[in-house]
Amino acid sequence: MEYHRDRERNQIYADLAYRLGRIVVQYDELNVIGEKYEASLYIAVLQNLLTNCKEYVENMTRGQRRGSIFKKDIELVEWGLQRKCWVENTFNEDLNLQNFIARIRNSVSHPTVIDIESTFPSTGFTTVLDNSGIIKKFRFVNSPDTNRNRIKLFSSEKEVTSYIERNNRNKEFPEDITYSYDGSQCYFLSSNNKDFIRVSIIDLSVKELGNFVKHLANYLAQPIQDKWNWDGEKIKWLLAA
Repeated sequence: MEYHRDRERNQIYADLAYRLGRIVVQYDELNVIGEKYEASLYIAVLQNLLTNCKEYVENMTRGQRRGSIFKKDIELVEWGLQRKCWVENTFNEDLNLQNFIARIRNSVSHPTVIDIESTFPSTGFTTVLDNSGIIKKFRFVNSPDTNRNRIKLFSSEKEVTSYIERNNRNKEFPEDITYSYDGSQCYFLSSNNKDFIRVSIIDLSVKELGNFVKHLANYLAQPIQDKWNWDGEKIKWLLAA
């Protein structure tokens, strides 16, 4: 069966999001005998939603009414998210849904080998296991100022100042951002007389991840209703059988 298309933009993103959300819901409802792999499915669908639909997400945030949900604190969107899941965030930004999605997207779209025990972990995602070896939670890290789980170093003062200027156009650094010299011809970012990196660390249990994936898919699928006449504000649950 052909995907439903947005008649104005000839896009199939909403219908694709709907189908992916339905797949997740259907799998959750299966009576699987033996080990279930819902966590792997959640990650796969999340990567698809956030990578392939990046432009679509940006389009949906441009309208004042349609984008209002993305400006809300993550606890106020009723997607099963809690502020405490944002273990750390040194970006100069609000803890709203739009920034939450951006940090998750960067972690799953640009993963590197990460060391969650490092003071300066690299961008990527991994799992945290319980004592029995079962996945306890997923950890999503977004840290653009690191390299191989170490703070990024610069060979000259000009290089580090240019880096700060280039990367601070959206005011992501704190106001007192500066740089330090390690005495061995290397410069690095610092703030308040301490080593500094922008880093976001988000921990989600398998259940929280599943809720997030389903709510995101459901929201992105909204334009398929009422012959593409969605008002951009009222949200219906479209993933039920």
